[in-house]
Amino acid sequence: MSLQSQAPLAFEFRTYLSAPSCPRCGNHVMAAEASEFLPDGHIRHSWACESCGEEFQTSVEIADVTTPSLPA
Repeated sequence: MSLQSQAPLAFEFRTYLSAPSCPRCGNHVMAAEASEFLPDGHIRHSWACESCGEEFQTSVEIADVTTPSLPA
């Protein structure tokens, strides 16, 4: 039996679900102003910092997940 670390899972969680910091002042931004699904498999989030007013965007790539077909 081998020891398996949960670090990669924790990294993935932070990467996709954490709130970003403002690129100008470093303040954490809690909620996106808008989110949009793009046809190339990305989700774009638009953010606005409440501290300094900086507006910026982040993008997350969605893995290609095949949904299993249901029996007829």
